[in-house]
Parts: sequence; C-alpha cells; structure tokens
Amino acid sequence: MGVLLWLIMVVAVSRDPSLRISHEMQRRAPLAQRFQRYFDRIERAQVGVFNSLSTAPAPMRQALQPVQTEIDRLTNQVYALCKRMTMLENYRLVSQSRSDLEADLQQIETKINGTEDSLTKREYEESRRSLQERLSKLQEVSTQLDRVEAQLMSLSNEMDGIVTEVIRLQAMGHKEAARFVPTVTQKLREQATQLKAFEREAIAI
Repeated sequence: MGVLLWLIMVVAVSRDPSLRISHEMQRRAPLAQRFQRYFDRIERAQVGVFNSLSTAPAPMRQALQPVQTEIDRLTNQVYALCKRMTMLENYRLVSQSRSDLEADLQQIETKINGTEDSLTKREYEESRRSLQERLSKLQEVSTQLDRVEAQLMSLSNEMDGIVTEVIRLQAMGHKEAARFVPTVTQKLREQATQLKAFEREAIAI
C-alpha cells in the first residue's frame, strides 16, 4: 500500500507543475548563509514567473513557456553550484584562520633563523612548506567563493529583471510577446554558461 501511495504521489508531482516546483523547493537542503540569501531571491523569481504565467491565458502561457523552462533549468543549476560551494565554505570556516596560519609561519621562520642544527632546520623548513601550501589553498578557495558570491549577486538582480520582463510581455498580445522570448531565453542561457565556468573552476580546486 505504501509503495502504491508513493507511486501516485510521484505521478501527481510529475504532472502538476506547481507540485513539482513545491517538491523541489522542499527537498533542497540549506546552503551556506552567504549563498542562501542570493539563491532565495533566484528561487523567488522562479516562483514569481510561474505564478504569473499560471494565471495567464493559455496562448500567453504557451508563448512564454520557453522562459519558464530556462528559469527552472537555471535555478536547478544555481542550486547545484551553491551546494558545491557550501562544502568549500564549510571547509574555509573550519580551517584555521589565515591570520593564525600566517602567525605560525612567522614563528617557524624565526625558529629556522635561530637554529644551527641542520636536521632541526630541515624539519622546520618542511613545516614551512606545508603551511605555505595550506595558505595558498585557502587563498584559492576564498577567491573562488568571493567570485561565486559576486556572480550570484549579479544573477539575482538579473532574475528580478526577468520577472519584470515577463510581466511586461504579458501586457502584449501572445504573438507580440513571442517575438521577445528568444532574447529573454538567450540571457538565461548566457547566465547558465557563466555558471558552468565557475563549476569547472570549483572542480579544479
């Protein structure tokens, strides 16, 4: 009986767009706070466009459906990137702070300069190399996180503009609105392309 109810629910969700979006929102795990606020804006834009189109006449919904499709795809892509970046942000937060690492590095430099024993000096030099590598990696992570946050800020503003654009298009006839759909969808695809570049950089770290 439980399996049957689950199958019914899956079919219902797949056939009802509002249930599908609601289900996707509920199953998304929380993100790092610095990314969550931007993703919330993007998600609200997704829902805003959906709600706007759901009350539009059928010809208008059909004309603007490509925009909704691209927004849904982009929102899922943004969430996947934010989820990956959340792991990096957690790594940054739990790692020793940069100032502490630099203080440790300075302390090791002092010990190296004050040590004449060659074996002891080699041990300190190995510790110095290890700390320098950690500092370098932490800097790479911090830079990547800052760049992603800046991209999300830009994207969330862009998505607010898309909502406004969809509402503007609905004030036209569906045939006239359809003429502008390729321009709107191209903007969304360009944002998706930029996000893919960030994903590749994140994997390389």
